[in-house]
Amino acid sequence: MDATALYAEALTREDALAGFYNRNVRMETDSGPVLVRIPGSRSEQMDLTLWSEPAVLEAIRPYVSPAPRLLHADRKRRFQIHEFVEGRRVDEVAQGGKPLPDVVLDRVEQLFREMLRVPSSALPPVPADWPADGDTPAFAGLLLDLVREIRSRTDAELESFYAMLGVPADPCGPLEERAARELAERPFGLLHADIHRKNMIITERADVVFLDWELALWGDPVYDLADLLHKSSCTTADRQRIVTGWTRAAPAECRRAWQPGLAFYLAYEEMKSAVVDTVRWGRRIARAETAPERRGLAEELRAKLVAAYPQWGGGPPPPVAEIEDAATVWLGRARQ
Repeated sequence: MDATALYAEALTREDALAGFYNRNVRMETDSGPVLVRIPGSRSEQMDLTLWSEPAVLEAIRPYVSPAPRLLHADRKRRFQIHEFVEGRRVDEVAQGGKPLPDVVLDRVEQLFREMLRVPSSALPPVPADWPADGDTPAFAGLLLDLVREIRSRTDAELESFYAMLGVPADPCGPLEERAARELAERPFGLLHADIHRKNMIITERADVVFLDWELALWGDPVYDLADLLHKSSCTTADRQRIVTGWTRAAPAECRRAWQPGLAFYLAYEEMKSAVVDTVRWGRRIARAETAPERRGLAEELRAKLVAAYPQWGGGPPPPVAEIEDAATVWLGRARQ
């Protein structure tokens, strides 16, 4: 396998699958298909990051079975080559809100069990200022600081848009107080931190592989459970089964006062989603080509704001029609 040649050809391909942080190109080799993974051009970081993805994949290979195999990593140009996993993404098999296949629910439990038994000594080191093991309020503080930083990326027009929607300048204050009160000390573990339907492949052998490890963290295990529940739009039955599976998979010390922790992180995810998607959905609303599309996107954004405003202590968001108009005005001014 000539990694450099594969990378050069992948750069020219127009059939790449674009994730938020990477472009993924299937390439054929004499040994079979591989996936060339190239950093995208996005400059806005919307998630907490700790390690490079190749370092994570190399470290977890002896411990975590349902992860793709790393074949090559170029540190200078930052591209990777992974084994190509033949199969179907879970969101293609079962869209959000639909029941997840039994094999997915079983493998999610297996993934939690294996990740939470990876010793810290096997993983890359964490920075000196990373929260100490078990300091869950400090870990939550990192997540809240990320949202504060995202919210601060404004100009006059975007600030006006945020204000019109009722998103405060600091949406994190009430949750910061909750973290200090409600988060019990729990030993940290390896977190995937981005488990959702698009990052799971049901293979041709009816197994499941979990993709996209670039956001993996060392932190409170309860956060991974909340992140999955928030991002995967589970049915009530699937939600209960995932929670039950996590409680079976997590060591006893990781389950200490986990219910208040889960409630806190779910509230955090609702708050973060509203802050981030005010920008994303605002742009999508303004660029929509039809009135029904604009209306549907505005309804989605309002639903996110409705879920979030109790977390930052504000009032309900404006009506859908006002959100549509404000998004169009904001983006029009931003283009001037």
